[in-house]
Amino acid sequence: MQTLWSKSGDPCYVHPGAKGITGYDDVMESWEVVWMNYEFPLQIELKDVEAHVRGEVGYVTCMEFVKTRGSSSWGAQSVSNVFEKIDGQWFICIHHASPVDI
Repeated sequence: MQTLWSKSGDPCYVHPGAKGITGYDDVMESWEVVWMNYEFPLQIELKDVEAHVRGEVGYVTCMEFVKTRGSSSWGAQSVSNVFEKIDGQWFICIHHASPVDI
């Protein structure tokens, strides 16, 4: 996860139903908390994926469906990821996920 995120500027992560977290170290720490609350392996399905690039910035929107081991139900969220191109490589600078009832 650490290699996917931009270390320049202040990356931002908005967890479903929570306020935004800004700054690389805080974003990484928040992911650790997320992973502690999941039973692995995860099943993840993406639908309605759209990707757009505008120069050094790109964004992807999609519906994300997640099911943890031992669960019979899927969680759904609407997701937006913004990427920035740094030295020829793409890194996430913003991830926003909003819960969706299914």
